[in-house]
This record gives sequence, C-alpha cells and structure tokens, in this order.
Amino acid sequence: MAEGAQIDYGGHANDMRYVVEEMLDFDRTIGDAIRFADSNGETLVIITADHETGGLSLLDGDLKRGYVDGNFSTNDHSGIMVPVFAYGPHSLDFRGVYENTEIHHRITAILQKYHSTGN
Repeated sequence: MAEGAQIDYGGHANDMRYVVEEMLDFDRTIGDAIRFADSNGETLVIITADHETGGLSLLDGDLKRGYVDGNFSTNDHSGIMVPVFAYGPHSLDFRGVYENTEIHHRITAILQKYHSTGN
C-alpha cells in the first residue's frame, strides 16, 4: 500500500505547484505498481482516495511548458466524488459508483474467493 498523503496537504494549502509535484510523484509510484503487476500476473492494483481536498478545478494547462492553472474553492475536504481505478486480476469487480467503505468489502470477497478456490 502506498499513500500520496502530501497531495492532501497541498490541497489544504491551496498550493497548485505542490499538488502537481505530489501528483506526478504518485503517478510514478502507480507506474511502478502496474509494471510489477504486469510482471507478476497475480497482483491487483487499486488506486483511489479517501476524499478530495481543496475543490480544485483545472482551468488550463500545457504539458510541453509544464504549466497548470486551476482554482481552489476551499482549503478543506470537499464532497466531490473520488474515482476508483483498478488494474489486474478482478479489476472489473471495482466498476460502478459506491461508498468508499465498499472497497474493503470487495477486497475481502476477492480474498475469500481466492483462498477457497486458489484463483
């Protein structure tokens, strides 16, 4: 398990540069996890957040110039839904819209199935 906790800090501080740097770092970590899952064949990678912070709206950007413009609507947690991305075996079990606590139940169900059948 890896956590990009400093993304939350940047959202609370409404610091665009910090949020972008932390998101890029988190993206590299996700890339490493996916490469491992590809080489392993038995690893499920789940990417999500426990909440959104800052109410960030992206307004403009340019990858070539390394430019991102946005607006924060709060320095607190918001009610914005967070996505769940899954990659690897059983990744399709994470489709849909649901409360974040459901992720635990879905992981538990997969582990129980795996232990009872071996796949």
